[in-house]
Amino acid sequence: MSTLTTDRIANELLEETLLTLDQISTGITVMAINATRDPEQSPRVRQLLGDLLEALQEAEEDLGTYEPS
Repeated sequence: MSTLTTDRIANELLEETLLTLDQISTGITVMAINATRDPEQSPRVRQLLGDLLEALQEAEEDLGTYEPS
């Protein structure tokens, strides 16, 4: 990720967010498709999904935007 500049932080953060979401979505989709062809990969893909969600929830808690139920 590139360093944000102070004069356009909101725009740059939005752009970085959209690009990252696209990369994550594409990567997860490709892995899931491959796992349907090779079921031995399924546990690793599921672990990755769980790890991603855990990392997201930790970041949300750190930023004060997520309150666990």
